[in-house]
Amino acid sequence: MIGDSVFITSRFNTPESKLRLGAFDVNTGELRSIDDLTIPSNGGQKLAADGRYVYIGPAGSAYIYRFDPQTKELVAWAQAGGSTTWYYDMVVNGDHLYIGTYPDCTVKRIRLSDAVIETYGRISTSQYATAVAIDDEYVYGGSAAPGTLLVWPKAGGTPTSLTSHLSPSPVGILDMTVKDGVIYVASGRQLISFRRDGSERVSRDIPAEDRYIDQVTVGSDGKVYALTRLTTNLYEVTADGLTKVGQPLADVENQFLAPLPGGNLLGVSGLGHVWKATPGGVGSVWQTATRGFGYPETIQTMMRHTRGTVWVAGHYAMTVHRPEAGTNTRFDINGEPKALAEGMAGTVYAGLYPSAQIVSIDPDSFKITVLGLLGNEQLRTKRIHVDRPRNQLVVASSPQTTKHTGALTFIDLATNTFDVHREYLPEQSVMDVVVQGTTAYIVGDTYGEGTTGPLRRTAQVAAVDIVTRQLLWREEIKPDWASYESVHVVGNLLYAMGRRPRGAWFAYDLTTRTIVMEGELGGYGQLNGVDGRVLSWVHWTNDISELPTTPGGEVTTLYDNVPRGWYNNPSFNFTPDGKATWGMLGTDLARFPLPKTRQ
Repeated sequence: MIGDSVFITSRFNTPESKLRLGAFDVNTGELRSIDDLTIPSNGGQKLAADGRYVYIGPAGSAYIYRFDPQTKELVAWAQAGGSTTWYYDMVVNGDHLYIGTYPDCTVKRIRLSDAVIETYGRISTSQYATAVAIDDEYVYGGSAAPGTLLVWPKAGGTPTSLTSHLSPSPVGILDMTVKDGVIYVASGRQLISFRRDGSERVSRDIPAEDRYIDQVTVGSDGKVYALTRLTTNLYEVTADGLTKVGQPLADVENQFLAPLPGGNLLGVSGLGHVWKATPGGVGSVWQTATRGFGYPETIQTMMRHTRGTVWVAGHYAMTVHRPEAGTNTRFDINGEPKALAEGMAGTVYAGLYPSAQIVSIDPDSFKITVLGLLGNEQLRTKRIHVDRPRNQLVVASSPQTTKHTGALTFIDLATNTFDVHREYLPEQSVMDVVVQGTTAYIVGDTYGEGTTGPLRRTAQVAAVDIVTRQLLWREEIKPDWASYESVHVVGNLLYAMGRRPRGAWFAYDLTTRTIVMEGELGGYGQLNGVDGRVLSWVHWTNDISELPTTPGGEVTTLYDNVPRGWYNNPSFNFTPDGKATWGMLGTDLARFPLPKTRQ
């Protein structure tokens, strides 16, 4: 905030590859300015302000940028890391900007007058320095899992670890603040406070309905407040517990919580809401995406619905297009849908990141119902298969950051019970699932999520009976493959696409258990098929191709160098007659005819 303006930045760049910065009135939500900034990055990650300038920590940038809202001057202000640096916390205190960075998990400070950088040090083996707090004498740095808390003298020197005063947390530390010598730490499902010597420690559990505390601040009334992820419950932190004082939103992650004069609080959600609330009173909420801030973005995934609509998932938003009518409906959704599938009565199922929630969406009202959490250290839904004969979902997923083992989860839609299996592909993400008859075929990735490397050398392919949920077989088909990306089965042939090695593929005869075809696509993405045809859509080359179905055939490119509009892997969304697929042409929704080729 600067004065009575709150500044927000886009998570993704605009179609013109600009980072969008918007300013809104904190009292009315009125748009004050939009500036599309030429900053080479993947979008914004963190902002800070010193009363005059806005400091921008981009996603993937060696530089922190400084922007003057009055003159519109933008400068690459301080080189604080390498080109892959993300800025996970930025706090102005006194004459310095304090930062926590990824992937080096390091706390630094930058002098405002001349951009001179001083490094305090690395926090932990995590890659994410997620929280920085400062008082008159000390600098505190907190990391993601494994959650670690270090404190340095403000002038620098040897740190002291305060980690022993925390509690085990699957996410580590998400935020913290300091007040009157007491450190308040959002450590997973607890809000823990203590002094530097560990005295006066209090651990406060959040209610079961809340996911995590992700924002902590000291209000203008001197009280400490905490905001929870997903429920957006707002709590006053008392001497021995948490007292709920509001719920300005629901089903969001929170990007900002700050005090306003008179005891009010200001919040910003990951969906682009700005809200103002009085603890214990009423609040006002504004959606900035509909107030001039919104723009087409690269998409997470999409799905063609049997009702003739195309569902397109973005960052915490879903747009349902009616191509024939030329209309659409946009609604908020609690996360990034990484996978979509249509079930009975047109119900849409989505797997959300980063909550690992599985939700159902009514195709008429767009009401969202949470079925439950994958849990079990799972993070990203890879594919959802609707098994109608047994009224269940079969869900492939990859694990939380730093973990290796994914899961195949069976969700009974009659009882909403989750049966999570991590044993089918040990020490591997489950990257994809395809079901033929009563057999699910899954493929693995030994690198897991955000790990420093694999625990096993070779990735595996496995077959699972979806009735008995028993492992049928598991095999290292390619000894030199560390990661699969996608799998598809047609007839007796299992097609697999590699991530490591990137873009390699093979066709495996399930009867003879031998590889009968293989080749190279130049990138990885999705394998899928329609009417006996096998197709690939890959990144890097951005090609749509048809693969041979008999030995001796060749890969045929149908579309070459399609402008990339996918944040995740491209996905096929075939029309009912199988003659075309819906997809993205840059940020435009497009239908791609699939001409027949000779095989």
